[in-house]
Amino acid sequence: MRIPNSFVTRFTQASDLKLACVFYSLIHKNTKRNLLGYEITVKQTTLVSLCGFSVSTVKRAASSLLKSGFIKSQKRQTNAPGKLGTYTYTIEAVSTASKYFTMDKKLMSRLNGNEFRVYAMCCKLADSSHKSFFQSYNDLSQLLGMSRQDVLRTIEKLVKGKFIRKKKIRTRAGDFTDNTYTVCIYVHHSRIKKASRRSSRRQSIHCFTMNTPIKNTSSLYNKKSGLSIGFKKKMRLLEIFFLKRDRKSVV
Repeated sequence: MRIPNSFVTRFTQASDLKLACVFYSLIHKNTKRNLLGYEITVKQTTLVSLCGFSVSTVKRAASSLLKSGFIKSQKRQTNAPGKLGTYTYTIEAVSTASKYFTMDKKLMSRLNGNEFRVYAMCCKLADSSHKSFFQSYNDLSQLLGMSRQDVLRTIEKLVKGKFIRKKKIRTRAGDFTDNTYTVCIYVHHSRIKKASRRSSRRQSIHCFTMNTPIKNTSSLYNKKSGLSIGFKKKMRLLEIFFLKRDRKSVV
């Protein structure tokens, strides 16, 4: 999914940033758009599962985004019996044609507040070809508005969780310079089914012409025989032809 670069520095609260990213992950080519922005109709339970928040945290983040002007309007549909239905949010339209970074939306529910903020900044700083960056802890602390210790602690958690990789760079003098980080592409873990083993035995083929049996032709399809592929195909067609003719004659 595409996330505008301005989101990382605009939303200082982790819950606001994650909910804004979730809203933009729900935008597709058929999403309605009016003069105020994009119209997104979504259940609150869906936002809870995508963000990994509680219902109260989603409500608190939505009200914060409403005050900041990112959410232009928030309406809730009413069903026929009078029960409350889904929400319809109108969010600010920010262009993702340029100045954006990509992220897998499956990660959102797996990362908590600070971890998501730091990971989003890593995705923003990473180059498009190798997904790597080399900013120091002081640079990340200044960009995120967090203390250096919090940034260091969060980076270590992301490295341990294999969301990013850290590589120490040594200079010619033997000293260590700024670390190089690589953003790992998240792949959902699933059970891989083992392919069934093909039987090595080849079934013998028997052909019958009229009432006289022909010799087994399984050797014709063996790889060791120096027969062409076209000849083998012709032999198969002839076998099918004789089998059909014999069946008709028997009937």
